[in-house]
Amino acid sequence: MSDFETAAALETPLHYFLGRTSGDSTVGGVVIREAPALGHLVLRGNPDDQEFARGVESVVGVGLPQETGAFERSGDVAIYCLGPDEWLVIVPGGTEGDTESRLRQVLSGHFSVVDVSSGQALVNLSGSFADRMLKKSCVYDFSPTNFKPGHCVQTTFAKATALVAKNSDGTFDLVFRRSFADYLAVWLLDAGAEYGCRIDD
Repeated sequence: MSDFETAAALETPLHYFLGRTSGDSTVGGVVIREAPALGHLVLRGNPDDQEFARGVESVVGVGLPQETGAFERSGDVAIYCLGPDEWLVIVPGGTEGDTESRLRQVLSGHFSVVDVSSGQALVNLSGSFADRMLKKSCVYDFSPTNFKPGHCVQTTFAKATALVAKNSDGTFDLVFRRSFADYLAVWLLDAGAEYGCRIDD
């Protein structure tokens, strides 16, 4: 691997924004943390097929959520239900190839597994004003009574598309296309300036 390839491999989608702040960042109203490299797999299959569901759980160690807009997490593995027969499976970086291979070995019938790791990124939003940041960024109702821990939604986020999920600790995960990284970083810093925003490295 050349020096250029090595440097490119080490650069995360928000590499050039790490450490940047806006507003009074000491307040920490919004803190953005980029997740380390993760594996992203789009899985499709029949949720009513018990063998399919058991096969997925045997490989990734997380039960398959059945309701659209729900997700399950265990450690570094999460499964987001994107639709009646579609899920996003997130696994530790470097394990996506093995996970895909094992899924193909145990699953049968009509199913699909596609590795989209190189095209996606995940950041975590925390801080006392993270929910307000979300409300400024898209039209979906992120109020606590409507968007509870364990829920996720695919929506328009600052004119981009993203998957937003609320974790049990009250923070939010934002999954988006890697090509939107610069645009969203600038947007988040600008939108979060009034609360005090920083992108942690």
